[in-house]
Amino acid sequence: MPVFVHLTSHDNLPAIRRAGIAPAKWSKRVYAMPVTRNFQVSHQWLRELRRSRSGTMVAVYFRVPDDEPVEIGHYSSPHRSVTAAEAAAIMMSVEAADPVAARQADNADKTAKAIRAGRRLPSSPQGYQVLLARRIQPSEILRVKVPPQVVGWRYQPGSNGMPPCTCICCAKGVWGVGKLLRAVEEAEAAGRPTKIIVGGRKDRSYDRVERLKARLAKS
Repeated sequence: MPVFVHLTSHDNLPAIRRAGIAPAKWSKRVYAMPVTRNFQVSHQWLRELRRSRSGTMVAVYFRVPDDEPVEIGHYSSPHRSVTAAEAAAIMMSVEAADPVAARQADNADKTAKAIRAGRRLPSSPQGYQVLLARRIQPSEILRVKVPPQVVGWRYQPGSNGMPPCTCICCAKGVWGVGKLLRAVEEAEAAGRPTKIIVGGRKDRSYDRVERLKARLAKS
């Protein structure tokens, strides 16, 4: 019986301990990853999920039968219907791959076309997810732990170390977006180049730039 991990906010723990892991309202699925030898791969979604949540993220580990029907695939490509045991085997087969080299192979024309058509699964371990179409019962939960809060990638696989690129309209309320916007405004006012890309800016953002320019001119 394979073990899976579901990442969620610490605030959700009381409800999970009482009634289990409920499917997400927008998809009617429970999102999880098989627990394999590679901790980074199994918990890769932590930093991305933490972007839109406040507080500490926790890992909820649970066990389901080998023949439990699940779906597996990259979040941006078609998923394949398999059993829970098969999903764990798929992750164990790709977790040792170098993510950079695997992404380059997946982006090759023929391979990318086959992935988009659902004829094959990606070879890069980053971006995978497993979906379960039912509630995980409290009796199936094995343990809860607080993993390191810096595991995984943000925005998209391979984006670590790249300049942030976001849209104020889409990322409204996401932690850190205001800080990015202020950095762009300060750089523009001082005439410094910035690699940060922030779209959807309002007129008041440009007004702040002008006020900052006036303040710098006086100093």
